[in-house]
Amino acid sequence: MYVIETSHLNMSQISEVDWALFERLHQDDEVIRYAFDKPSVAAIRERFESRLPVWSWPSNHWLCLVIREKQTGKAIGVTGLCISEQNDRHVEVGYLLLPEFHGKGYGTESLIGLIDYMTDSFPIDTVNAIVTDGNIASCKVLEKAGFSLAEREKDAYKIGEHYYDDLIYRYHVEEPQC
Repeated sequence: MYVIETSHLNMSQISEVDWALFERLHQDDEVIRYAFDKPSVAAIRERFESRLPVWSWPSNHWLCLVIREKQTGKAIGVTGLCISEQNDRHVEVGYLLLPEFHGKGYGTESLIGLIDYMTDSFPIDTVNAIVTDGNIASCKVLEKAGFSLAEREKDAYKIGEHYYDDLIYRYHVEEPQC
């Protein structure tokens, strides 16, 4: 079981008791506006259950961590990673936060904590994050966490009736100094 602690947050692997949070994150229009079309409850449940098995390196499913405020213990969102199918030294990260916790620095703090922990623990040399063009807040989170825009895939993703570019942000893990 992974438990990651930062200054203001605790993160631990998702469990069955976190269903209500996961469902809300996937149905809240403000959360999913730049991420995906609103899925059915059955599709959300399937996504949720795929993240419940205990994760260990190099599991093929997403490691999904619930983010909680240290001070209140309140669940505020999820973050996690998945190992690339093409290269097991590359991972993709993702995160969703409840709207009432946007703008508090928690996205950046949770992402830095996740990356620090995982790159110290596992043979990762590249971390990718895919953002829908127009999601300025998420781009800022990634840049504050040390990511830079690596490429743009034109009209790669459709949300509603509109096509959007995918912005691929990349974080290169530095080699330890001897």
